[in-house]
Amino acid sequence: MNRIQSYLRSLDTTLLTIVFFLMVISLGAIYTAQPMLPTRLQHINFAFDQGIRYIIGFAAMFAIMTIEYEQLRKIHWYLYSFGLLLLVGLIPLRDTTLVPNINGAYGWYNVPGFSFQPAEFMKLFLLISMATIVYDHNKRYGSSQQDTWLLTKLVLLAIPPLGLIVTQPDLGTGLVLITMLGAIIIVSGIGWKWLLGLFSAAAVTIGGFMYLFFSHFEVLQSFVPGHALNRFQAWIYPYEYSDDLAFQLIKSLQAIGSGQMFGAGYGQGLVYLPESQTDFIFAVIAEHYGFIGAAIVIIVFFLFLYRMIHIALEASSPFGSYIVTAVIAMFTFQIFQNIGMTIGVLPITGLTLPFISYGGTGIIMNMIAIGLVMNVASKSKSYMFDDD
Repeated sequence: MNRIQSYLRSLDTTLLTIVFFLMVISLGAIYTAQPMLPTRLQHINFAFDQGIRYIIGFAAMFAIMTIEYEQLRKIHWYLYSFGLLLLVGLIPLRDTTLVPNINGAYGWYNVPGFSFQPAEFMKLFLLISMATIVYDHNKRYGSSQQDTWLLTKLVLLAIPPLGLIVTQPDLGTGLVLITMLGAIIIVSGIGWKWLLGLFSAAAVTIGGFMYLFFSHFEVLQSFVPGHALNRFQAWIYPYEYSDDLAFQLIKSLQAIGSGQMFGAGYGQGLVYLPESQTDFIFAVIAEHYGFIGAAIVIIVFFLFLYRMIHIALEASSPFGSYIVTAVIAMFTFQIFQNIGMTIGVLPITGLTLPFISYGGTGIIMNMIAIGLVMNVASKSKSYMFDDD
């Protein structure tokens, strides 16, 4: 009994409550989207399925809290290698019943009875490995020492999964990995000159891409994948590609605009929106519940991220801080990217809205990530990125 009471006291009830609210929003939004789905999907009860996956996710979250997260350092290479093995296994099985082509990508294992996306596993395994690499490096050399060697290790760690995921092709998840890598580098303690150089290189790369896009498009076509360029073109010139490449974006903008302040109400939506239960669930919320409903979702996400930042700052171990930082980066990018693409301020990448969009592997792995954060919170009472 004392052990159970101690476990319950260790729970971060604030974060747990926020995740519960996200679940409620998710089930309500998916239930709202159901009547607008194509006839071929009407036989599937998406809200019920999402509820089942949340139950599994909560069980996984509570299970991950029972382990000592510091022990993950001892097995991180096994986790990382397992994730790579799953990604490599997709390649020889392409165009088979096990790895079918889904929306132009080969990123899912279709096992009888269920399917799963190995890239979701790899995100979690990679952040644990990156946190371990930085922790071990700083423990051995101290922060701001051997910066070149630390950056080399982190980049070499990220390149294999990044390459395998981008070539599926899955540009969205690839960008998530890059964001996590950048966040880990920022908090790793490397010198400001390195950070300034990395940010400058990123700015030059983005600027160069934009210059080539508008002035020498044929040069980009020679080395940038066609699917990535297509999505970028659809973002820049949506109404020129409204019948194909930008069809989803145009419909999303129409749905959001039709919601106005208070929304059309449940079952009153008039805009057909493909993938409304997954990638464009935010547009469903905005259409049916208006600006008020969309604002509530954004506020809940703000509180969600704010709480995790608070946990990272109070972590009693640098390793815990690194883990939470990478989780924050992962969710922040996905939230901004998904909402941004639905309102047309960012290109469409296929990333779902965390905890809200309908999903299987994503929901469960997100809940496991929250389990890691709550694990850190349960043992955290002090300071950030320092062993003293």
